[in-house]
Amino acid sequence: MYKVKILVVGPSQSGKTLISNFLSDATENMQGKYRPTVGVRILEFESSNLDINKKSGRAEVELWDTSGSGNYESCWPAIQKDAHGIVFVFNPDNSAHVKQLDSLYQALVQSTSMQDSNCVVFAHYLGSNKQNRGIKLSSSFSRHVSDTSVAGPRSIKGDFKCPELLSGFHSWRST
Repeated sequence: MYKVKILVVGPSQSGKTLISNFLSDATENMQGKYRPTVGVRILEFESSNLDINKKSGRAEVELWDTSGSGNYESCWPAIQKDAHGIVFVFNPDNSAHVKQLDSLYQALVQSTSMQDSNCVVFAHYLGSNKQNRGIKLSSSFSRHVSDTSVAGPRSIKGDFKCPELLSGFHSWRST
């Protein structure tokens, strides 16, 4: 069995907790009033039938749902220790999120040993309006951006699947 630590990072109110809850099958705060994450929340779950280094396998996943507040920047080194990958989340309807995403990328990828290939980006639409589809991110984000949403009949499950997310990460530890 593999053990995987994935960080979910992005600006405040971008949908990180909603996506983290979905991926881990947690049901807390799936709908309702916005409550900012304080520091970090760690969700643990097991995922099977993953494509890990071109082999099918199971993994114990630690999903670290981080606060989007700059008040916790001093915690980033501890949070990113031993991380295998990063999910960047932003709301494309909020133009300030693009600049904040660049700052996060600089701090968590460019200034560390994290590989760009171990990162994915989710443009998370908090409403049903996807008019900003194809928003331009900086050249730091050279990888494909996946559009996600919780609105409409397809919900997040129609936009991405957890095994597809995890198969992009290459640094795995066997337990």
